[in-house]
Parts: sequence; C-alpha cells; structure tokens
Amino acid sequence: MNFIRTIRRGLVFPRHAARGKTQSARRSESNSLRYAILGAGSISRVHLNDIAKKPGVTVVGIADPADPKTWRITADYATVPRFNEAERLLRETQPDLVSICTPNKFHHKLTLLALSAGAHVVCEKPMAITVAEAEEMEAARTAAGKLGAINFSYRNIAAFRFARELIANGELGRILRVNAVYLQSFLGVPSKPWSWRNDVTLAGFGALGDLGVHMIDGVRFVSGLEFRRVVGLTQTLAPGRSDAAGAAHRVTTDTNAAFLAELTGGVVASFETTQVAPGYGDFFRLEISGERGTLAVHGEHPDEIWLRAGVSLTRYATWKTDIPLQKLPTDFAQRGAPASPGAIVHAIRGARVEFPTFADGVSAQRVLGAILDSMKTGAWVALG
Repeated sequence: MNFIRTIRRGLVFPRHAARGKTQSARRSESNSLRYAILGAGSISRVHLNDIAKKPGVTVVGIADPADPKTWRITADYATVPRFNEAERLLRETQPDLVSICTPNKFHHKLTLLALSAGAHVVCEKPMAITVAEAEEMEAARTAAGKLGAINFSYRNIAAFRFARELIANGELGRILRVNAVYLQSFLGVPSKPWSWRNDVTLAGFGALGDLGVHMIDGVRFVSGLEFRRVVGLTQTLAPGRSDAAGAAHRVTTDTNAAFLAELTGGVVASFETTQVAPGYGDFFRLEISGERGTLAVHGEHPDEIWLRAGVSLTRYATWKTDIPLQKLPTDFAQRGAPASPGAIVHAIRGARVEFPTFADGVSAQRVLGAILDSMKTGAWVALG
C-alpha cells in the first residue's frame, strides 16, 4: 500500500539448497539469518511476526519508498534500519532472506533483485502479474540456487491439512467433484477507501487474483489434483472510491469472478469469488466429494471439518442431507510442518520441511493466466 502512495506521486519437499560456501551460506549453517522486508504495508506484519521472531533471525532492514511515518510496522521494529530504495537495502545489509510484501506489480522486479543479491525469497501471492514473470522468477531462483516460497497461507490451517490427509489416504475413494467459494463483502461498503488493490495496473487482478489464487492453490493442495483446462469470467461491480486523501478513483479490478475447471482424471470443479457480497466476512469454503464420501473445510473453522464418509454410509441413497461438522483430533492439530511464511527458515537451515514453493506459485499463475485467456474468446483454455 505504501509503495503506491509514492508511485502516485511520481506437497513438495524442497531439495534445492544454496550452492557454494558463500558468506550467506556460512551464516545459515551457524543458524544466524539476516532478514529484510521489502514493502511496509499491512501484510509485512504477518511476515515479521512469523519469520523475525524465530531464534537466530535478525531484521537488518525494511525498505519502502513511502514516508516511514505511514508504514504499518509495529513498535517492536522501530530501531530497524529503514530505506526508501530496495537496491540500497540489499547492497548495504546483505540479507540471507527477503520477504516481498509490495503490491503485485513489483513482485517480479524485486524478487530478481533479491536473488541476484544472494538472498532466499518469500513472496506474497499472487506470485506475479503474468505467467511470463512468474516463470522468470522461478528460473532465476533455480539459477541462483536459492529457496523461494509463496505465502499461500491456507495451507497452514489444520482443517485443510486434515482433509488433504483423508484424500491422500483414499478415504473418499475416487474424487468425483470439487466446489470452492471465497466470498467477502468489504469492497461493497461505501466507506471503504480506494487502495492499490483496486487499480488493475498495480494489482493485476481483483478478486480473481487476490482470493481466486487461494482457491486454486487450496484445491491443488487438498485434492492433489492438477488443473487441465479452464474457462471463466470476471465482473467489476463496485463504484468508484475516494482514497485516504479524498481523491476520487475508479475501481478497475474485478470484484467478482467465476470459473470452471477440469482437473486430473476429468474431475469437474466449480469456483466463485466476490468482494461485494453483503454479510460475508472471509468466507473460504472448499467441498470435495468422492465415491465413498464428502468433506468440506472452511477458513473460518480452522479446527473443524464437515465429513460424511465410509463404505457403509455411502452404500445407501439418502434424501436428507447430513454432512456433520466434527472437531479435528487434537493430536493432529498439534502436528504438521512449520507454518508459512516462516517454514522457509527451517528449510534454509537444512530441515526437510514442506512449504509452498515458487513452483506452486507458477502453477497457480498459469491457471490465472488461462482464465484470463479464456475470457477473450469464451472458450476453454488448456493447461500443459
């Protein structure tokens, strides 16, 4: 968000370790990590709260071209060196790990800068504006021999992880259908001020990229299926907005999107997302049916799952819907890989941990790109 004020004025286990015994690698081996943030908006606090609080991690710099008085950084980091240029921060602080927390337009450029400076990278979602940008980011990461993570945060939720385990263990049998909805209301409220997220030149997407990318990654993560072809459409249903200074702006990003997908094995999946549906807060629900059961998980119910499964239960037809909500086993909720975005710290230090990688980001970006391409003709677009 702060970058824009200034501009307006002017299931994978990573095995790719850093090459060579550079100064950065030696620091990593001794469990000491120099950490920097590019972008000081609200999401930077999520990264700081998870990464900077890990033992041996030192925040060496924060960069944002906006006036530091407008930064969303907590008082805990008031003494951290501040920069208005990312290049200068990277040159002077030589971080081992960098978080990219800027508007989407800058993810590509800043990731390439951080990798060229010898840092591992955690990037916010969506990974980039275009497929070409995302693919170049992954290629640069591979060439640099660094780790790259995308903050697909719903992978942290215990209910999503438990659903994934149920499906991987075959407890639903062959997957038959998938439905995902991600509904919000905030952009339909007249008092909500305009922000960079409402400008397509800066965000690249609206609801499709901001919320839809979570649905895309959520389906890949939970079901283990890949996208084969898609068709979709978007709409902009919000009026203009005034920014915090009172200046009027048009909303040029999509506020509503819907798309169909064919997944691995011919499974049909349906998706809907909106930012203007009254009554909805942060409503992300994913439902999957298989030959032996149906499950559903919900972002607002992190330790619960809707589940009806089993050979006997599904042997008989029913005309009364009953998919009961159940608590997850408490033991399961306490297990699992370290949460993202901080999981990459453990990987840098040599631990075998799972986290959403740049490759996952590229996969999601390709689906987004195919949806946009389908809108030009109204026809299905195949993915490789």
